[in-house]
Amino acid sequence: MKILLADDHPIFRKGLKMLIEDHYTHCSITECNNGQEAIDKLALEKHLITVLDIDMPEKSGIDVLKYIKENKIKTKAIILTMHNDELFFNEAFNQGALGFLLKEDSTLEIVECIEKVMSDIPFVSNKLTNYLKNRKKFNSRINTIRAGIESLSKAEFNTLQLVSDNKTSKEIAELLFVTEKSVENYRSRICKKLSLKGGSNVLYKWCVENKDLIQEYKSK
Repeated sequence: MKILLADDHPIFRKGLKMLIEDHYTHCSITECNNGQEAIDKLALEKHLITVLDIDMPEKSGIDVLKYIKENKIKTKAIILTMHNDELFFNEAFNQGALGFLLKEDSTLEIVECIEKVMSDIPFVSNKLTNYLKNRKKFNSRINTIRAGIESLSKAEFNTLQLVSDNKTSKEIAELLFVTEKSVENYRSRICKKLSLKGGSNVLYKWCVENKDLIQEYKSK
């Protein structure tokens, strides 16, 4: 059995490698310390299991998952992460991951996870089981939010970004070279497109809760 193990923390990677080898005495483990190296190895050799840290230099674990999916590479992917984050969790499964482990629990769960994903059964850290149960509902909510962001004009999106940076309408007007009245109109249209109702702070509160999604569109 060939396993690819990609993690940029050598001590953690070596420890996990030894644990896997102790259980699977005849397995062959390829080590990588960044996402691009993982992609290069996957392009050259077949690996039954691919274990990926979500945060790596050059290419993230999500980037590697996208490469696997786009190129129809036959491997069963497991994501490792330090972050208990539902957005990352769902994005990983949307991109084809079968396993998702918190690093703090990975030494206890990695063997069981490998056993499950080899049988095409999803496995997640015990602390994240509710994320798996809530995936359909969560994805529906995120898709609605993304559709709302995509419906914004450039001026509205720029305003949204500045609101997320806690800028006042006056500061936004100065930065965008428009009047405060224009900014208030942008904010009103944004709230309408995002189906937000409430007081003056409702948009900022929404931005705090969805900062990762705003950043996602900013980087496009």
